[in-house]
Amino acid sequence: MVWLKQKFVIGVLIFVVSLCFLAYVYQRTGDQSEEAEAQFVTGKHRNGAKSEQTRAEYVTGKPYVYDDEVDFRVIVITYNRDQSLMKLLRTIDELELDGDTAALEIWIDVNKEGIFHNKTVSEARSFRWKKGPTRVHIQTSHAGIYGQWIDTWRPRDRDSKELALILEDDISLSKYAYRWIKAVHRTYGSYPDFAGSSLTSDEQKSHDGSFRVLHRPKNETVFMYKCIGTWGFSPRTSMWADFQDWYHEHSTKKDFHPYVPKIVTTEWYRSFEASGKADSMWEQWFIYYAYKEKLFTVYNNLKTVNGDDKSCLCINRREVGLHVGSKGREDYCSLLDTWKDEFVSFPDRITRLDWNGDAVEKY
Repeated sequence: MVWLKQKFVIGVLIFVVSLCFLAYVYQRTGDQSEEAEAQFVTGKHRNGAKSEQTRAEYVTGKPYVYDDEVDFRVIVITYNRDQSLMKLLRTIDELELDGDTAALEIWIDVNKEGIFHNKTVSEARSFRWKKGPTRVHIQTSHAGIYGQWIDTWRPRDRDSKELALILEDDISLSKYAYRWIKAVHRTYGSYPDFAGSSLTSDEQKSHDGSFRVLHRPKNETVFMYKCIGTWGFSPRTSMWADFQDWYHEHSTKKDFHPYVPKIVTTEWYRSFEASGKADSMWEQWFIYYAYKEKLFTVYNNLKTVNGDDKSCLCINRREVGLHVGSKGREDYCSLLDTWKDEFVSFPDRITRLDWNGDAVEKY
């Protein structure tokens, strides 16, 4: 009888130990799955079509080349503004693609300790774009605004026809944004001084220090300007690859500073350097590169063409963030919601504007 009791106790102990072991294995498997998911998340279209995951692990600090190629790739960069991100994604969901293929890539940065913002990651993972695959990428280490902007899209080759649009999460888009971008690249893509197109609409001001409003006559739907507009930028493919290579070479030179003479952005950058915040102004490097290469960015003139404040291809919501201490206005302009083909009736001889907003023949 005693022997049977001992046998029973031993059996119970073995059963309990087995359960504990299985629980441990299950937990480890779940942890590993979550770690893998944090690096790359595949989504599903709303119609149930699954996205492919065939890409290698991303390494922060190197330009990312996607395995697939589409007509239009939307790059959204974010960190910890989950509500702002969802506002942007809802406008992306309404984009008119006119039958073209597209993919949405959401890049989430981590802080300097490698920790991401849970709510932002959760919201990003919950979103499924109607127009194409949705992929969420979490940086493997802190990338900052430089890495988020410069390294999250690299064309597969210099002749790639893929167009990309890079967006910070405080932007909202007109549903006609891609239609305009595509037309700009189709018209000016072969121009040697074409850097790309900007959706910047609600504020277009000069950078000579006067902050003069950039203006063209009503019969000109677009113009070129020396400075990049980061509120929705779509770079020329070959130029962007060249810029990435140039940046990664020159950013390691401690004695190099991307100063462009006689413009206000250089003054801003110098002040950031003095306060140890130069890592918050990536665009100064592009401004210098465009200055060196004599490049212009194409902007729309639709507010003047239509004579209203309801013709913006995008708006900046001026959310609290890296350069904004308190919530700003977002009612300078409304998003364009009516389309006319004349909006993309572009001149072959486009007007180029100097830093002060005056027309020039060349850079």
